[in-house]
Amino acid sequence: MCSWCWGFSPVWGEIRKRYEKQVSFQLVLGGLRPGNMERFDESKRAYILQHWHAVHERTGQPFNFDFQMGPTFTYDTEPASRATVVIRQLMPGKEWEFLKHVHKAFYVQNADVTKAEVLEELAVTVGMDASGFRQVFHESQTKQLVWEDFAQSRHLGVAGFPTLLGQQGQSTSTLMHGYQELGTLTPVIEQFLQKFS
Repeated sequence: MCSWCWGFSPVWGEIRKRYEKQVSFQLVLGGLRPGNMERFDESKRAYILQHWHAVHERTGQPFNFDFQMGPTFTYDTEPASRATVVIRQLMPGKEWEFLKHVHKAFYVQNADVTKAEVLEELAVTVGMDASGFRQVFHESQTKQLVWEDFAQSRHLGVAGFPTLLGQQGQSTSTLMHGYQELGTLTPVIEQFLQKFS
């Protein structure tokens, strides 16, 4: 539930296609606002929409600027992150597609992806069995795993999203912090890969 990550989605798709035979990719969830309980009032809506407009203007990604959520909505990113962990566990490799569905549902279709039933429907779209998803989504172990992702992200020094890291053995390099165009990012990736070729 990070608007700049949605904006970065097409660039990321190109990077994965271009380098999938050279490197392996791992999605580590950062937890933008996990466990947030604040009610979503009009001032928060205006603040969010300001960011969405900025992302749309820079990236061209679609947004539904009529964004409205009910009075019970809280911008808690933990459920969507946990659902992504479920997909990563049970359908390895499909987490990227699922994340894209979550982004599109939230930013374009105005779906409340903090709700388990909405996430379950999205899981089905990538081939997940609904009851299997539901069971694992609510397990305490899954809740622990998603918080381990958040901790790993912090341990890696990630302080903003999206962030792209390169890792070789115990050596980790920050290749991108914040949105970048493909043309800017490709030489950085190439330079990193050349160090290990």
